[in-house]
Amino acid sequence: MNNSDTQHTSVPHKRRSRLWFGTSLAQFLKVELKDSPERRVAAFRLFIVTLIIVLVSQTLHVPPLGAIALLICLSYDAYANAGQSLAFGLRQLGYIIVTTLVSVLTLMLAGNDAWLLLPLSFIIMAVALFHARLIAWPTGIALWYSVAVLYSPNTPDQAIYNALWNIPIIGVLAIGSWTVVHLTIKPQDPLKQLTASIAEQLAAIEYIFNARLADSGVVIHKRISSKFPSAGSFGKILGLLSNAELVHPSMLNRHDTYLALLLEIDGLRQMAIWLDQVLTEEYRAQAMTQEKLDVYLALQSACATLRQGIEESRDVSGQIEALLTDEVLHSYSLQTNPSLLTAIWRAQQRIAGLMHDLHNPAAPEVKTTEAETDSNEADGWFPAWFGYEFWATHADSLQFGIKFSLGAILCMLIVESLGWPDINTAIPTCLVAAQTSLGADYRLSILRVSGAILGGLCAYFYVLVLQSQLDTIAGFALATAPVWGIAAWISSGSERIAYMGRQLGFSFAMFVLHDFGPVTDLYLPRDRVIGILLGIGVMGVLDYALWPRRSIVLARHHSVAALHTLAKFTTRLPDLSLMLKHALPLRLSAEKDLAAAQDLVIHAVLEPDARLTYKANERTALRAVIEAAGNLSGLLQIRGRYRLLSGQQFSSFPDELQEHSRTFDAALASALENAALVLQGRQQEPQAEVADIHAQLKQSYTEHHRIDSLPDDLAMEWELRFMLDQQIMELIEHIQKMAVDSVSYRLKAGSTID
Repeated sequence: MNNSDTQHTSVPHKRRSRLWFGTSLAQFLKVELKDSPERRVAAFRLFIVTLIIVLVSQTLHVPPLGAIALLICLSYDAYANAGQSLAFGLRQLGYIIVTTLVSVLTLMLAGNDAWLLLPLSFIIMAVALFHARLIAWPTGIALWYSVAVLYSPNTPDQAIYNALWNIPIIGVLAIGSWTVVHLTIKPQDPLKQLTASIAEQLAAIEYIFNARLADSGVVIHKRISSKFPSAGSFGKILGLLSNAELVHPSMLNRHDTYLALLLEIDGLRQMAIWLDQVLTEEYRAQAMTQEKLDVYLALQSACATLRQGIEESRDVSGQIEALLTDEVLHSYSLQTNPSLLTAIWRAQQRIAGLMHDLHNPAAPEVKTTEAETDSNEADGWFPAWFGYEFWATHADSLQFGIKFSLGAILCMLIVESLGWPDINTAIPTCLVAAQTSLGADYRLSILRVSGAILGGLCAYFYVLVLQSQLDTIAGFALATAPVWGIAAWISSGSERIAYMGRQLGFSFAMFVLHDFGPVTDLYLPRDRVIGILLGIGVMGVLDYALWPRRSIVLARHHSVAALHTLAKFTTRLPDLSLMLKHALPLRLSAEKDLAAAQDLVIHAVLEPDARLTYKANERTALRAVIEAAGNLSGLLQIRGRYRLLSGQQFSSFPDELQEHSRTFDAALASALENAALVLQGRQQEPQAEVADIHAQLKQSYTEHHRIDSLPDDLAMEWELRFMLDQQIMELIEHIQKMAVDSVSYRLKAGSTID
């Protein structure tokens, strides 16, 4: 990716980098079309769904609907597990019912009055797009509404018939077959996926302990690569939990316990990975004392036991209690001396206790956010969307809905004024192209045009070479199967290429499923591509003229939001009971913003001025901010867990030490808030030197715990604690510097921040 942003790169190579994510076209296709067992299953599912739709559309005389149904089924996640499939199918069927009712009522009330139909349709689609953006869901309602109402505005009676029958038929044909196939062909139990994910995390921790023991010659195991979880990874695990609860309703009774367990295991993994990364080779080469070796042996055995308990779904809390006895821990680390190994020890004990609760029906449920919400959150009898703050917060989503709804209306007027109904694909193009940013719009438009052209070429080849040889439905299925297979394979790829496969299949289906008998309307692929280009052109103009959502600006906004969230991570929690209420929402919010910022920076390279030197430099600086913020999030979470689990009795510390600690927390938060202000282009506020405050805190800890007189191992525990603070300070300093650089590049070029 960085190659696309270097100013010394040649122009042809830069063009390839912009279009193909920093690689050549051959490298891009090699990666995106790569074979894997999971992809074979996913592609086979889509192929079977496609074949079902094709055969039904040809045998039951619903050809015009077959192409739309095929596009819908290819647009859904081919890797969905059983819970996802069921939830998605039920939700989409509900949206179909809503769309049918809204479409029929709109046509009944305003079908004969264009002056009323257009503004009403504009409002309905804008609201549907706003809602889809708000909940991060596909724009199905607006898309189906446009097909039912705007495709044939001159014949409202026929449009009512289409809305009343065609939309449900499309829904049952596409969503029904997609859901049934995913629940039939190698359905993935989300509970098994969740269990495997947890076991994988525990296995990574176990390998780290094995490697540490190998330093002392106890046992040698193969090392594995360990790194902090990527942005959004924990949210995916929580998604598996939601899917598992849908398939296994009994899990709902232990929802909060599962949440606490996932959070504890993730925290344990972060601490173990950090410990593995910071220990130097020289320190690893030193021989362990017997007491320290006993601690590591107990931690390794307990981790292996926890992993086996997860894999076999059994309660191992009794075994963990026997392994993790406090006598072993206290023989190494004094109760008055906090340590990272103590935090890891206590984390494993908490995990064992939560596993016991899962297997013990009589165990009390863990208290979570819902039980501890502040009373003022329930104040007010009216919904939040009645207030100004709601609309101010979601102004971007509102603009999103208005802009793309307006594009669909304009395309409908152009199609009607030209009297060219075969280019009405311009209307759904405006809604399909509704992406998060200008760069994302361009990326999707490129895939949409490329897929439409490839599908059209496949259609012409079918007509000119194969069609004359076929006279049965079986022959038709065999002749078209390779194209459906190619479309399914590409659609099962990553989002970087999947949309091309959907458009390839849709364009080919629009041609060969247009009517019964031999295809004679050779103009259909041409008009379809023209319609797509018209929709892209209209939305391209609107993107520039009306609330342009530049990718780099949105990436900066998400980065600022993430920094504000990370500033709250510096707060010292009074006890572990607030971990779910305080830490989990903050973590999910930060992960969401950082993941969105990463995607937006990638899309920014497609925008018209992306090759300007200052734009490339700005992207480089912002990318560094996002990467550093992701690492900082992990370190701040480790720091918070260390405070709660390492044996610190903060309330018993001297008042002066407590004050230094609170001042250091405030300084870290202030530094992050200032970095966010700088990234926004606002004036940085004066702040105290974080390093000086940390030096005072370190001195207070040294004097209170008499660190200078401690044995080497216990002194090293404190060095690790101070090293954690030092890494946090260095990351914040790096973020501040990159934030200044990001803004300065724009200011030097005479450009505004927004």
